Amino acid sequence: MFRADTVRYQKQKAWHLEATGKTFKAFDLILSVRDTFETFSDFETFRPIYAHRNMYHGKESSIHQYWFDYRSGKINTHIFHDNKLVYQGNLPVRENTFDLLATAYDFRKYNFDKLFVGEKVPYRMIIDRQVADLYFRYQGKEIVKTCNGEKYRCHKVSVYLLRGDFFPEGEDMTVWFTDDRNHLPIQVETKVLLGSVKALLLDAKDLKYPLISKIE
Repeated sequence: MFRADTVRYQKQKAWHLEATGKTFKAFDLILSVRDTFETFSDFETFRPIYAHRNMYHGKESSIHQYWFDYRSGKINTHIFHDNKLVYQGNLPVRENTFDLLATAYDFRKYNFDKLFVGEKVPYRMIIDRQVADLYFRYQGKEIVKTCNGEKYRCHKVSVYLLRGDFFPEGEDMTVWFTDDRNHLPIQVETKVLLGSVKALLLDAKDLKYPLISKIE
């Protein structure tokens, strides 16, 4: 599930981005997965202020926390595995550095109609203990049907990620954005080290532009 709300955070207007995922009940007996991604980002630029992700896979757990300090140019990073601190340090805040959720929403700024199928677009993201220069590849247009039966015309992109504590390396994340000026991330599918994750946008309110990508 995706969620995006405006809030007051550290005395400023900010975006609160959240995504949660879990295994279907039928698979819980094999391996129970509960993942939460949460980010607070600057309202105008989407630059992350604080981000964390909590992952519980069976009996294993990990927590990643990132505090972005743009004055010092550092990202204060804490990583826990099974409640034990395994990494604490400062990573560089290079220009246009985003976490996973802020990256997905930052992609909305692109004019996908000006991209050709197969074109690579660079981006920069923090992954576990590093800031990496990566890319997404434009894959063209598709119609996506959501779990509530609604259909949307979408732009499809495949996202290249480095191998980390959660993801394998490769173009294994796919995101579908609505084919209108909102560019809502309707659906995300990604391979993870223990299978795959699928996230769907359930509802959208107070949109800036008409949702003309929806097929009535």
